[in-house]
Amino acid sequence: SESMSFKEYPVMAELAAEELNQGAEGILITHGTDTLHYSSAILSFMLQGLQKPVCLVGAQRSPDRGSFDGALNLICAGVVSGYSDIGEVVIVMHGESSDTYCSVLRGTKVRKMHSTRRDTFTPINEKPLAKVWPSGDIEYTNTYTKRGDNEVIADTVLEEKVAMLKAYPNSNPEILDFLVDKQYKGVLFEATALGHLPTDTVDKNYSWLSAVKRAREEGMHIA
Repeated sequence: SESMSFKEYPVMAELAAEELNQGAEGILITHGTDTLHYSSAILSFMLQGLQKPVCLVGAQRSPDRGSFDGALNLICAGVVSGYSDIGEVVIVMHGESSDTYCSVLRGTKVRKMHSTRRDTFTPINEKPLAKVWPSGDIEYTNTYTKRGDNEVIADTVLEEKVAMLKAYPNSNPEILDFLVDKQYKGVLFEATALGHLPTDTVDKNYSWLSAVKRAREEGMHIA
């Protein structure tokens, strides 16, 4: 999934909406783990009116290893997609390092936190929506959108000219000038602390103030 692009997301959204509108009880999408949380987030926004579970599931360990986690993840995702009361896009992966249960994680509130741990996917600023066992048992642990029968609309319009920049010591604002020159529409800064960029630098050439001001004057959205 490290090779995912904006070309694949509309395809997933449109196919999911088509199946749901034809009566499917839920959707299960197998996916590589590197960018699994990117896909869950964008599908959460694309699938408008969603009231059935769309479960994304992957594996941290390959099937030739004794610690393979894909089987348990797949079984638990099947339970959630077919039988849970959740009507959202979720990731279903190991909830702990052993083979006990899986966590059901909201698609917009989850992140991969480790390269190889089986319980790498972690909810950010909230609790899992549920725990699910391969036996079929589900324990709900948070509020969520309830299952229903709404028509699902796949809103797949995307703006591809967006970028992510990271603030770090000696980061050069000419990168932002380059993106403005290339007519990028938006930039998301991975800033420090509470949203800081280098501004009060000893060498004024490394202050981002003028570059950000120019970007805003050119109509770029910055977050």
